[in-house]
Amino acid sequence: MRLKSFSAKSMKEVMAEVREAMGPDAIIISVEQSSTGGGVRVTAAVDGDQSPPREVTTPQTRPAPATEDKQRGPSFITPEFDIADLKAIIGHHGLPYDLAERVMDAAKSFEAASLADALAHAFDSLIGFSPLGLSLPRPIMLVGPPGAGKTVSAAKLAAEARVNGHSVKLITTDMVKSGGVHQLDHYAKLMDLDIGTAQTAEDLATAIERDRPAELTLIDSCGVNPYSMDELERLVRLLKAADAEPVLVLPAGLDPAESADIGEIFAQMGARRFIATRLDGARRYASLLTIARGGRLALAGLSRSPFVAEPLETPVPLMLARLFATLPTALSRKRAKERMS
Repeated sequence: MRLKSFSAKSMKEVMAEVREAMGPDAIIISVEQSSTGGGVRVTAAVDGDQSPPREVTTPQTRPAPATEDKQRGPSFITPEFDIADLKAIIGHHGLPYDLAERVMDAAKSFEAASLADALAHAFDSLIGFSPLGLSLPRPIMLVGPPGAGKTVSAAKLAAEARVNGHSVKLITTDMVKSGGVHQLDHYAKLMDLDIGTAQTAEDLATAIERDRPAELTLIDSCGVNPYSMDELERLVRLLKAADAEPVLVLPAGLDPAESADIGEIFAQMGARRFIATRLDGARRYASLLTIARGGRLALAGLSRSPFVAEPLETPVPLMLARLFATLPTALSRKRAKERMS
């Protein structure tokens, strides 16, 4: 296998160099974005010792996306991407081999006009999407490891429900984390809400029954170590007492294999949906797919901001595809420096 690195101002230009020098069978090993905005560096590999012969034909201008091919008829759409671009995206996000193959096969099976369209088709066939409503018959308990973003997610959901005229009941069982109750209480006061507290399963059942039923009951649970049986058993007792639907909350950017394990553990506790948080603080999103695949969980919401005023985004395949298809640039670092200055 022969390795070679290529650099150019844009991903499209560098992928053209890779294809010209190493052919369509080149494997993308890594993709690096310059920290100064100076371009993209790609390392590729190809089997064998010889480069494919270069074609000496005049370069052709790539057709516009989703345009009709006049020779092949109105039903044929000329793709705006090639397999090398798809490989680069998959390599950047670090998808496990078997999942990468599934995404690749699903994307290639769809006659898409763009890379985002092809990825959207792949994601739609591989994982589920099930957004949370603002009026639900059962309480929702946000569960997950410590620091995953459960409290902020609860506040975002409550704020959106209030804005849309729904009654909300907020309860926290997070009596362990320092300032956990105060954080949720602060958010609740901004929405003119009171919060209930519950340390035991009996307390939680009483808090839910207290006052009249709300259209949306949200329970912010204490962070749980997914590998501690004692903590998981306590969480199960709370779920049974509340007759609540557990919704897993995990931040983006976690190790894909670890995320799959965590998703499977919480699925065994009854979770069927998950919320992905801190998308603004990550640049590799393979874990979003492995969580869904590992626990067969449907994606219920996306959070790109720690601010309660910015609600959870309703996930759809094309939105997730665009998230994957957009490689990081120096712009995010520049804006971060501007905010700090």
